[in-house]
Amino acid sequence: MKKSLRFVSAVAVSAAVMFIGFNASAVELRGSHKANHVACKSCHTKGMQHAGTTEGCLNCHESYDAVRALTEKNHPEFEVNPHMDGHLGELDCTDCHHMHKASEVVCNECHQFEFTAP
Repeated sequence: MKKSLRFVSAVAVSAAVMFIGFNASAVELRGSHKANHVACKSCHTKGMQHAGTTEGCLNCHESYDAVRALTEKNHPEFEVNPHMDGHLGELDCTDCHHMHKASEVVCNECHQFEFTAP
C-alpha cells in the first residue's frame, strides 16, 4: 500500500511540475506573435521543451535578406540595420529576440545603437 501511494504521489508531483512549467511561460507570448495568434509549434520546431529556433523564425520571416529589407523599410531612421551581415556574421534570431521575456540587442554589449529588439 505504501509503495503504491508513493508512486501515485510521485506521478502527481511530476505532472504538476510539468503542467506548471510549460503553462507558466506559454501565457507570456509577446508582441506581434501574440497579436497574430502564432501557434507555439510554429517557433518550437524541435518540440515544446526546446527554445524557438532560427529555422522556426524563417518559416514565416522567409530569409535574413527579407528581414533586412523589412527592417530598412520600417526603420529608415536606424543608423545601421541590426540585421546586416556584420562582423559577428548572421546571428541566430533568438540571440536578440525572445518571445517569453524582454528581448535584447546583442550589438549593444559593445555599441550604443538607438534601437530595441521587439
